[in-house]
Amino acid sequence: MAITLNQIAEICGVSRGTVDRALHNKGNVRPAVAERIKAVANEYGYTPNRAGLALSRTSHPIRIGVIMFSVQTPFMQIVLDAARREARRLAAFSVEVIFRLSPSLDPVEQVSMIEELVEQHHISALAITPLDCLLVETKINELIDQRGIPVVTFNTDLPNIRRLCYVGQENLSSGRTVAELMRLVARESGTVATISAPCMYHSAYRERLKGFKEELLTPDSSLQLRDVMLPNDDSNVVYEHTLRLLQEVPDLTGIYAITPGYAGVCSALVDSGRARGVHLIMHDEIPANLYELRRGVADFVIGQDAVQQGALPLSLLADYIQLKQQPPKEFYHTDIRVLLRHNIENLL
Repeated sequence: MAITLNQIAEICGVSRGTVDRALHNKGNVRPAVAERIKAVANEYGYTPNRAGLALSRTSHPIRIGVIMFSVQTPFMQIVLDAARREARRLAAFSVEVIFRLSPSLDPVEQVSMIEELVEQHHISALAITPLDCLLVETKINELIDQRGIPVVTFNTDLPNIRRLCYVGQENLSSGRTVAELMRLVARESGTVATISAPCMYHSAYRERLKGFKEELLTPDSSLQLRDVMLPNDDSNVVYEHTLRLLQEVPDLTGIYAITPGYAGVCSALVDSGRARGVHLIMHDEIPANLYELRRGVADFVIGQDAVQQGALPLSLLADYIQLKQQPPKEFYHTDIRVLLRHNIENLL
């Protein structure tokens, strides 16, 4: 049977209230006494009771901030839905989740969101899809180092921040997986094109492209590569650029669609009459992409478990704050799911 607060108090020769203040970092306990209490708790495997903690925090709930970008995309909507479901679950344990959402990739806006959550809402923890920018990196490290606010990144990561952990796909490996698939279906002949929108602050997109090129352009490969960089990921813009690509490259054998705007690529392939001759691989397990798989326009869709990316960061942060449980690992990499028309019937 687990040791109780009363038993820890008896062993340490202090009151139960002193034990509670020491274990939950409420202050007003001499450092040497607090250290002794925590050592006894660890030695005997003390585990806080989450329901009891929630009851004690009814008037002062824990606040976790969530910051997400590109929330207008179907994939991030799935991530957001999962995060909101987890927030509703955690509400029963006196955890309040405050969302700040943006459709853009604006580092100044993201830093402002962080500051607002800290200064006005006094958050205890932060889950964030960080933009790859020194301004954001500096602000997050400031939270961690100067304010002691734990941070979990999800969907995108920053390697130089001192966050607890990252939840999301290993994007270099994802790009390499696409390259392997492309080499198989293209049979090492013709030209393969990448289609992507600007990704200055989006590390996941850049890593996908980097992994793809490293794996595709090996010395023994005869494939040619053409990069198509779009001004944005609007489907109409993507459609026009894809049509132009199909007209200019008669030996095109494959397209890797890295960023959203997938509908534009698919429509261009269908309207040009080349949907059966050009192999298409794209990201994101969303209904529209699965439909393109089923009707044979896309060869593969790469999934990355949006639900886990939305829910797990909040669960990890709540455990860290309430139960003092450090995440057991630094990287929670979601599966690289390779979907094709023969294995998606239960997903439609």
